[in-house]
Amino acid sequence: MNFNSVKSSYLLIVLILLGLGSSAQVKYIAHRGASYYAPENSLAAIKLAWELGADGAECDIQLTKDNQIVLWHDDNTERLTGVKLDIAKATFADLRRLKIKLSATNSVYFEGQQMPSLKEVLKALSKDQLLVIEIKCGKEIFPELQKVIRQSWKTGNIAFIGFGFETISMAKSIFPKVPCYYLSSSKEDVLKRIPDIQKNKLDGVDLYSKIIDQQLVEELRKANAGIWCWTVDALDETIRMNELGVNVITTNRPTWLKEQMAVKGIPNK
Repeated sequence: MNFNSVKSSYLLIVLILLGLGSSAQVKYIAHRGASYYAPENSLAAIKLAWELGADGAECDIQLTKDNQIVLWHDDNTERLTGVKLDIAKATFADLRRLKIKLSATNSVYFEGQQMPSLKEVLKALSKDQLLVIEIKCGKEIFPELQKVIRQSWKTGNIAFIGFGFETISMAKSIFPKVPCYYLSSSKEDVLKRIPDIQKNKLDGVDLYSKIIDQQLVEELRKANAGIWCWTVDALDETIRMNELGVNVITTNRPTWLKEQMAVKGIPNK
């Protein structure tokens, strides 16, 4: 099956899902964009996630040596390009020259993708789309991030997530109207931080799905904290998250999970 037929099939699925009802509350966010078909964190992957009907696209951001904000997950470029450059020690021009290798599942249609800037992605964001931005570095990114958000974010919705508690708390203080969620893979860590989550006015947490249980959900609900999770690709885990009342599910298979939940007639909580 070629890319165009795959894309057409998914668009048909989206139309079917819309016909089944628009009251769905759980949102499915494409992990690093539609990274199954296009290179992760590429502009193509982000755009394709929206086109295929995901409720949003997630990406990772870092700061280059010359203070440009780029979409990239790893500290260096070796895994995805075969050339090792440290993101924080390289200029955007040097990074931009690299071509991102296709993964085993990527379509050749997307060959030759380059590292995008956050500016480019924000400019592609339309009014009905959501971009979830994971801050991979520290506080040093905020002067440039403020500038980029002010100049390039004109439409659509954004949210920030991050593993660094101080960093995501600072994001909330700088961007009070933007939803900010603390990432964690430890139940004990989350329970310990609930008072600080409230104090810093974070909107909630974004958790490794396996640590989420009824007790943790109840404690977070008491604190009026929203609950997101990552990275769920299996249907049984998606059903479990749905039953626990998780608000947002980050996944590599957003359209497939939406289709399967609809086919099984499982209502969102």
